[in-house]
Amino acid sequence: MRRTAFLPLALAAALTSACGAPAGDAPAAKPTATADVGKASAVTPVDDATLKAAQSEGEVLLYTNAEDQQMAPLVKAFEKAFPGIKARSLTLGNQEMFQRYETEAASGAASADVVMSSDAVGWLSFIANGNVMDYKDPNTPNLPEHAVLGPGVYSMSVDPVVAVFNKAVLPEAQQPKTMVELAAMARKLDKKIATTDISNVIQYGATSAYLGKYGEAGWATLEKIGPHAAVESSNGPLVTKLAQGQYAAEFFVSGTVRAFITDDVAKVVNYSYLKDGTPLLPRGVGVTAKAKHPNAAKVFVNWLLSVAGQEAACQGGFTPYRDGVTCDFGLPQVKAIVGEDNLIIGTYDKQLADQRDQIAARFNKAFGR
Repeated sequence: MRRTAFLPLALAAALTSACGAPAGDAPAAKPTATADVGKASAVTPVDDATLKAAQSEGEVLLYTNAEDQQMAPLVKAFEKAFPGIKARSLTLGNQEMFQRYETEAASGAASADVVMSSDAVGWLSFIANGNVMDYKDPNTPNLPEHAVLGPGVYSMSVDPVVAVFNKAVLPEAQQPKTMVELAAMARKLDKKIATTDISNVIQYGATSAYLGKYGEAGWATLEKIGPHAAVESSNGPLVTKLAQGQYAAEFFVSGTVRAFITDDVAKVVNYSYLKDGTPLLPRGVGVTAKAKHPNAAKVFVNWLLSVAGQEAACQGGFTPYRDGVTCDFGLPQVKAIVGEDNLIIGTYDKQLADQRDQIAARFNKAFGR
């Protein structure tokens, strides 16, 4: 899931090949909803001593699974807020970043001060191995309960998976509104439905969260879809083939595609939040145990958990959850569409690791893998 920057290029190339249309002025194909974002909740900054020490350190290094184009608004806003602290961001694969930090830390080499990843199982192992500082951010009392993922690990966003459709193959009026409806259409859409492989971090996170809410009923739905669905390794080929018309409908697709469905792409592709199938996956962030710039790292995490940090995250296509943050991709908008009772917010529960092999085996059987 690290190569999200490939998506706009892939989509644009696919549409150019498919229809040869010039760039247009079509708006983003995004769900709309009237969402009350509430009043901005309290923000508690770090203490003066931590801030002074952070400014003396002068920089913070972040390992992340987000692309540079997603991180750019965050880096720019942070450095504007704290001009004495430079933020450096390095994009790595989920397993790669955890392994790289452990190797560097073991050798005494400089490594990440902060790690940001949506790999829940990877985080569980990373925490268990003592790689995370048990930092209690001053913002903690101001955050919703689901924002605290583990000792020293906080959710900087709750990014949904979405359903994506080719409107030329499956007109909007015929598109399913729920996973149950998609399952009912599966035979008719034989081999025109697709998703990513269960080995993909986002797919496993979405599937486990979905099953956590619906249990055997959720499995029944997936097992109706499976025989009629194709499976791709990642979002890149998934959405490219959708844009080209090979697929009509896709589910549990990384929500990063939302920001890229604009202009010509939006003429052919749209996305939706399925009312019973929109898991929101927390993107964890934490200060590393052997951070070379621990105070700057605390300032960075503290800022990410503030209203200003959440607003900057929205500019990068992340999904903020704090009250008072206006964002087309924010949690209040998702909730307004699917309903509060249908929200499926993932956790970093130990069962995610314990059940992985069992879930993967049953998923693979259902999808003929």
